Amino acid sequence: MKITCAIFDADGTLLDSMPMWKAITYEYAQDRGLDAPPGLHRTLNRLSMEQCAAAYKELGAPGSLEEIRKELSQYALNGYRDRVKEKPHATALLKLLHENGVHVAVATASNPVGVRTALEANGMTPYVEYLVSCTEVGQGKDSPAVFLNCAEHFGAVPAECVVFEDSAYALRTARSAGFLTVGIRDEISAEEPGADFSQLCHRYLPDYAQLLAELTPPEEEGSLLRAVRK
Repeated sequence: MKITCAIFDADGTLLDSMPMWKAITYEYAQDRGLDAPPGLHRTLNRLSMEQCAAAYKELGAPGSLEEIRKELSQYALNGYRDRVKEKPHATALLKLLHENGVHVAVATASNPVGVRTALEANGMTPYVEYLVSCTEVGQGKDSPAVFLNCAEHFGAVPAECVVFEDSAYALRTARSAGFLTVGIRDEISAEEPGADFSQLCHRYLPDYAQLLAELTPPEEEGSLLRAVRK
């Protein structure tokens, strides 16, 4: 069997954006006069934008949930535009996969407008065929819905797809649904309590350099599958 689709998370996986998200978590709270508890960024890391808005509302943020969501989206959009770079070698891997017939999708819990802004700024958009958000499918990554949506878009089943994620809970979700999984280390995501990445994914990598080297020269039949299962 050959891998037909690679599904990438955005924040902390393709984009080195987790420091930005950590920063704006507390910037937003400070600007609204809220008392942000320690570790709030770790809590919000698991949530959709709608769920983040609800969390801030519980902390006393003024306005409706939709108003808070829009404010958060604007903070994120500014951050994606001005602060975010690629994870090392991410664009090169996307290019290689695209050139060798592996469909590339992005599944994100974040605002897709902001994610697209950062992907474009880092030269990734020519290689991404499909992007979908948890908001669009109506469920966060504690459900496999967003990953299944990507697979279905390309007419694939989970066993024909590999999910790249930095977050332990999302890797757990994807693997439980039958997807092959590759964990990409991110310093902030690795703070998640009790996360044993060796048990959550088929392969765990510090960045894309080693995988890129294994798939260069161009992918032979089944080489991505072998690399994932090392």
